[in-house]
Amino acid sequence: MKTDFVVDEGSSKEDAHIIGENIFGVFDGFDGLNKYVGKDGKTGGLIAATIAKETFSKNGKSLKDSAMEANQKIKEKMSECNIDTREKRNVWGTAFAVVRIQDGFFEWMQIGDSLILAIYKDDSFKMLVDGYDHDKELLKIWKKLAIERKENIRELIEAHHTEARNKMNIAYGVLNGGENAGNFIKSGVERLENVKHILLFTDGIFLPKKDPAVEDDWNAFVKLFLQGGLKDVKDYVRNLEKEDPKCWKYPRFKQYDDITAISISF
Repeated sequence: MKTDFVVDEGSSKEDAHIIGENIFGVFDGFDGLNKYVGKDGKTGGLIAATIAKETFSKNGKSLKDSAMEANQKIKEKMSECNIDTREKRNVWGTAFAVVRIQDGFFEWMQIGDSLILAIYKDDSFKMLVDGYDHDKELLKIWKKLAIERKENIRELIEAHHTEARNKMNIAYGVLNGGENAGNFIKSGVERLENVKHILLFTDGIFLPKKDPAVEDDWNAFVKLFLQGGLKDVKDYVRNLEKEDPKCWKYPRFKQYDDITAISISF
């Protein structure tokens, strides 16, 4: 077994990751819309991602128990920091994807838009989760405003962003201390037979797309990876983003999102 990874900070600096003996994970933290920053300079998103990372790193419980423990700790930390969690726009949290390698198989668990993809010996592949694109409707609005060449799109969609946050653990899942988070955790067990690579990654490395309504192109993603590993995928994404500083061509919330990705190869 061989591992590789790429970490490329964007404007948020709220990702975290685990590369352990047999446990691997990526964590994509998000801050509240009121942009909490602690006395130590850490944002709520980084705090949440770090809590989840540290909890899973212990590797002494089931993945589900670790996820629920992390969720509870995030809730307690927000209380300690006097966050009014009655307003979901104030709430921090994290998406995550975790894999634990066992003898002949691997366990996986995921919530939000941090993903896990298996590539097989014949170069076919399988995305282990679906229904992860909870930003689609918001980015469709962004696209319309981009066509009009609006300069302040983030401000113009503020109300829509708040509305999307209010749907956390109702329409889509995240670890944010909410009591319903466990209902949105996806998990499974896959045999390692014929598996050549397992990829875990945060959404910062998704290939930019011009139309938010279309599905992500995982064929192109896998082709880039097989040609040059995670670095080639990262470089491809960053080059497209560099050419689109206003996020008009490829609708997204910031020019550069955090990228964290791990490959496990056999």
